[in-house]
Amino acid sequence: MRVSGSILAVKADYFGYAEILKFAKIDCLHIDIFQEEKDFAVADILRFDDSYPPLDVHLIFESVPNEYIDILNQANVRYLNVQFENLKNKDDILRIAERFKGDFGIAVTSRTSLDVIDKYIDHISQVLFMCSEPGISGAKFDDSNFARIELIHDKYPSLSLFADGGINNIISKKMEKLGVEMVVSGSYLCKDMEQLGMNAYSLKYMNEQGVNVTRIMIKVNFLPIVTGQASFMEVINTMNHYRLGVVMVAEGETLQGIISDGDIRRGYIQFSQSIFEKNAKDIMNASPFTVDSNKNIEDIYAALLIMRKGIDVVPVVENGKLLGAIDLRIGI
Repeated sequence: MRVSGSILAVKADYFGYAEILKFAKIDCLHIDIFQEEKDFAVADILRFDDSYPPLDVHLIFESVPNEYIDILNQANVRYLNVQFENLKNKDDILRIAERFKGDFGIAVTSRTSLDVIDKYIDHISQVLFMCSEPGISGAKFDDSNFARIELIHDKYPSLSLFADGGINNIISKKMEKLGVEMVVSGSYLCKDMEQLGMNAYSLKYMNEQGVNVTRIMIKVNFLPIVTGQASFMEVINTMNHYRLGVVMVAEGETLQGIISDGDIRRGYIQFSQSIFEKNAKDIMNASPFTVDSNKNIEDIYAALLIMRKGIDVVPVVENGKLLGAIDLRIGI
């Protein structure tokens, strides 16, 4: 389960709180932006450079000007979700989807028919289920969303599903079982700053003992992947965009190798300035440490202990097929 921390939950010192979330290894920073600029204006997000986790922006607008989308494209915004109910012209979704360079989706409340997802399914990468009233931190979770999420996951299994509103560790566990890929948390995370790291951990993993790697891995559609023919600069840009510290090299669904920061350093020592002319296959580690899909987290640590390896990201494979990766930096 991935976690996006809502920076507006603290009601003050948003940038200071974002720093705390960063060091708690939160996957994304969630920012709600209202047209009437209650807390944040669109331009404010430019202050979050790529030293922060990627931004997960939720716009509650009646209309979204092209110049606002251009600002989002300049910023470290990975995900953009526009609140469906607030849009005056619903077909603005088509324009925004075409103009925004990241992963675009719509946010829907419990009151909205799920038929709207059918209408725009070819133009969205994800759906954000608003499980409480948008913009109200600490509101109660609406249980009707369990059935709604299950229905959409069954109907569109490749569609990424996010959930926001009243999320705690118990609900997060249920969400993962329903196929939700990322939850947004506000008040649950910031209710006790001293325990924020543990609260973030509990959202991701309720019970780490005996957990199969496929349950807690970063799924393949969230991974930085390039082909073996990718240029050196494409590798660098991909690594910088995803900020996982590695890039997977794959042909189709088959893992060919992995490129880490260390591989880039070693590549530069080997090729010097000509590294800029090399492709991913020239600098990748073609025999990376991987873990089978039937293994548990404990198996990974046992193997690394024997090998005396300090590895941050471990690809999960099944018969050569890349399924995802385990990020060991979160401190399992």
